[in-house]
Amino acid sequence: MPEIVEHIGPDGEVSRLPAGERVLWQGAPDQRAIARWFLRERWVLGFVALSAGLGVAAALRHVEGLGPRLIGVGTLSVILAIVAIVAIRVFAWQIAKSSSYVITDRRVYFNIGMVLRADANVPYSSVDRIDLLRRSDGSADLMVTLAGDTEIPWLLLFPHMSWRGATRGRPTFRGLRAPEPAADAISNALREYVMPADGEASAVSASSVPSAPRASIAGATPSPA
Repeated sequence: MPEIVEHIGPDGEVSRLPAGERVLWQGAPDQRAIARWFLRERWVLGFVALSAGLGVAAALRHVEGLGPRLIGVGTLSVILAIVAIVAIRVFAWQIAKSSSYVITDRRVYFNIGMVLRADANVPYSSVDRIDLLRRSDGSADLMVTLAGDTEIPWLLLFPHMSWRGATRGRPTFRGLRAPEPAADAISNALREYVMPADGEASAVSASSVPSAPRASIAGATPSPA
């Protein structure tokens, strides 16, 4: 069974790693990217705008009291838009503040949870491939496809789980504002794990290696806040 990290503190700092394990990269989600791409801020505002348009269309059917009706629709639409933006931004801020990601030369770690903290790690023996989903604003999601039948309960890692292009959940580093260092770190670590310096291949596949053995996820357990 892969070694499990003893603890990742609430601030994301790795307080103690197994002997010989090195941290290659640490980071966290970007609040703006979470609001835009995960919480779909623009879609919500679009729905508010559509509702306002329908309200205006309904008001125009009645000539009498048209002015007050339009003022009422406009006021309600503005209030709904403000409430939606504030709610989404606060939620995105909470996700970004309470989440941290760590890449080492042996595995990737998730330290997450706004109420109940959870430390989860995915050893490279459980990784089949990685994908980087780039966004138009320069941010990206780094998605880890698990090998074989390996699975992590989606509720444990929510919202750091993606189903894009897959039939099961993939642990995901969401909303990375500068994704290249993280992508390079995990790519190089996987490459070293697949083909270490001594030339002996490890039982794991990177993005171009087709197969990997079934393995279990270690460390996917909740911890107190």
